[in-house]
Amino acid sequence: MLLLWQGSLQAVLFLTYNVIVNYQKHAIAGFSWQTLQRILTTGLSFLKIFILARLLGPEQFGLFSLVMIALGVTESITQTGVNITMLQSKQPIKYFLDTAFVIAIIRGFLIGSLMILMGYLMSNYYNEPSLFPMISIVALVPIIKGFINPAIISWQKNFQFARDSFYSSLRVTIEMLAQIVLALALHSVWALCLGVIVGALFEVTLSFLMLKERPVFHYIKSRGEAIFKNAKWLSLGSLLSYLNDNIDDFLLGKIVGTYQLGIYHNAYALSHKTNYELSKSAYHGVMPIFSKIAQENERVRLKRAFFKSMFSTLLIASLISLPLILFPKLLVDLILGEKWLEAINILPLLALAGLIHTVANMTYALIIAKKQYFYMNLHMIASLVLMILGIIYLGNIHGLVGAVLGIVLARAVALPIALLGVKKSLE
Repeated sequence: MLLLWQGSLQAVLFLTYNVIVNYQKHAIAGFSWQTLQRILTTGLSFLKIFILARLLGPEQFGLFSLVMIALGVTESITQTGVNITMLQSKQPIKYFLDTAFVIAIIRGFLIGSLMILMGYLMSNYYNEPSLFPMISIVALVPIIKGFINPAIISWQKNFQFARDSFYSSLRVTIEMLAQIVLALALHSVWALCLGVIVGALFEVTLSFLMLKERPVFHYIKSRGEAIFKNAKWLSLGSLLSYLNDNIDDFLLGKIVGTYQLGIYHNAYALSHKTNYELSKSAYHGVMPIFSKIAQENERVRLKRAFFKSMFSTLLIASLISLPLILFPKLLVDLILGEKWLEAINILPLLALAGLIHTVANMTYALIIAKKQYFYMNLHMIASLVLMILGIIYLGNIHGLVGAVLGIVLARAVALPIALLGVKKSLE
């Protein structure tokens, strides 16, 4: 499954690259690094689940899911669109670099403050007193990440996928290792929280070590205005995207409790998240390419690039999902262990939801490249509303299995809107 996942991402980027121009030598070199790093990090990801599922219980994973909700929702609410603006612009990265750095730092402190407030509110809402101190500590993460060197976006803008993949994979690897080591020492959900902080510190350090171009704290008003103008619809899209990815955890924590939420968390990690990470990696790889073709107004080439990347991603995602649909008990026994057997019933449904989400993510790459934000936002609003209704209605009747079925139905019913966005983007 792992090698198949790597091969799929290589195929997606390779096919799309060659629609624009012959980058074969650079692509092959980059893919070699990417494959090596992703084999390492994906292997560690499964190792992390294997170890942590035996050190921590569903209740602790459920609490950590709620902590990450507070982090994610505050990040999405304050989205500035800095990276997307730098990627879409014809200006060099240096043009926005200092202004982007100032915006990111201020945003980091704002997110941290909002998280502490959310920690208090969520602690009362879920009647979990431990949530407030955990969320307050994890509030350090956005503050730390605000100091990341914005020049990292230059790797995507200049098609340097090898360096971008190395950076991302190494960051994930350190965070995983920190969580495993801390869990072995603490046997507590605090290991997961502290591991995220370690990962953030490492990410900031790495962003400066790997790039010669470094920002200074200097804000230029006209460049800040350009970033915020482009971010108007992107901010809404970011919030909607986050809610679509995490409203399930928020609702399930209340409807079925943190224990069942913990079951859902690891079942999601084994199934839905596998496809989601594939589509997200493909998205980050093809979106700058789509943006490049869109800038050149090459409609036929853009259409060909999109359908080749969509076909490759969906084909491999389907092959990855097949074992999850056919052999859920075997995978749960092998990776999670006997105290997670309740995950068997929802694993196939989550794999199917992941496939639908894969298609949607790939449409977003094209829609954002063409700045057709209306269709992306409309799709996410429809998906979000349907998901909330499905989880509440079916979850209250059939428990966790019903809630997951509601997620699948919501993603399927809303998908045609995203496909309409593709049609409009290619006209």
